[in-house]
Amino acid sequence: MSSVPPPPAPLVRIVDASLGSDTQVKLVVSRVSKPDRLRSAWSSSGAVIERVGDRIHATSTVEALARAAGRSLDRDEAGALDRALREAVAAWTGVAPALRARGRTLPTDQRPLVMGIVNVTPDSFSDGGALYPDGHPGRAIDRARELVAAGADVVDVGGESTRPGAQPVSAEEELSRILPVVRALISDGTCVSIDTRKADVARAALKEGAQIVNDVGAAADDDLVAEAARTGAVYVLMHSRSTPADMADHADYEDVVAEVYEFLVDTLRRCESLGLSREQVVVDPGIGFAKTAEHNLQLLRAVPQFRSLGRPVLIGASRKSFLATVSGAESMAERMSGSLAVAALATAAGAAFVRVHDVAETVRAVRTARAVAAGQTDWAPLTR
Repeated sequence: MSSVPPPPAPLVRIVDASLGSDTQVKLVVSRVSKPDRLRSAWSSSGAVIERVGDRIHATSTVEALARAAGRSLDRDEAGALDRALREAVAAWTGVAPALRARGRTLPTDQRPLVMGIVNVTPDSFSDGGALYPDGHPGRAIDRARELVAAGADVVDVGGESTRPGAQPVSAEEELSRILPVVRALISDGTCVSIDTRKADVARAALKEGAQIVNDVGAAADDDLVAEAARTGAVYVLMHSRSTPADMADHADYEDVVAEVYEFLVDTLRRCESLGLSREQVVVDPGIGFAKTAEHNLQLLRAVPQFRSLGRPVLIGASRKSFLATVSGAESMAERMSGSLAVAALATAAGAAFVRVHDVAETVRAVRTARAVAAGQTDWAPLTR
């Protein structure tokens, strides 16, 4: 007789706990076996509740939900829901944890980090391939060093375009583009992130000394995840659907925030089953990846909710086309103001990384936003 798989663990997403865990918080509960019984028991406490599909949206106290779970669910499920609730509230109200990237400490518990972008591709949406192929690799290396001098904490090097409609390239081609740049930056002592969907590319970059794997394939390649686990690299888990070639055809959601959040929860658990420690993971809702402009805006408004996962949050919205849609800016240069606004707002909302093209301007904007949000002017250095 085949065994029946256990039901998914209860899931809690915090919408707002800004007044602290001892007062009312806004939250969403899903994946409970008896949602109607939980809702009934919970309503009797005075909680404001709305059921939307299988998700329960509520404004309640932590203790009221814990008591309702104890009255309406079996002991094990009630205990799992209580743990999920308290962990989510603690993550939401706390600071992002620091990261260890192959021996280097990334102070995400103290301030947001700025990740500068170097696209070593002939068809980059942001620069039209200015760094490749003419003058490769010198121009790309020079650009990366300019970003570091401007204040980039990390340089994210990519050799395959991820713009909507982009066609894939072979691992060999991708490696020929990025490895000279990675080697030069590692020799400088720069913290390097490799932006890829391929395990072979990540493996080669990590062998050279890269410290972060920015998986733009949404964990589709188990070998890539396992490589990050094996090497102790920081791993960026991003949401997307399909591939850049046709991801625009898959931007269909009933509730984009809930669906992206639940994907990250499920995929984080799968990554752990592949040996990746949760402490290595950064989460990214994937702005622009299989999303419409409206979806992107909803996700950006929900940055604090992703903190419920207990992992540092990365936001990459720089120069993306939805900024033109919302601001009326058409040229790449005109999108800078929108990019800076998003980086500042994401910082104030608790993002631990912003991935950007315009580093000097973003550093100033992010430092200001962080000073206003936290009431602190210090800026912990990134040791190299």
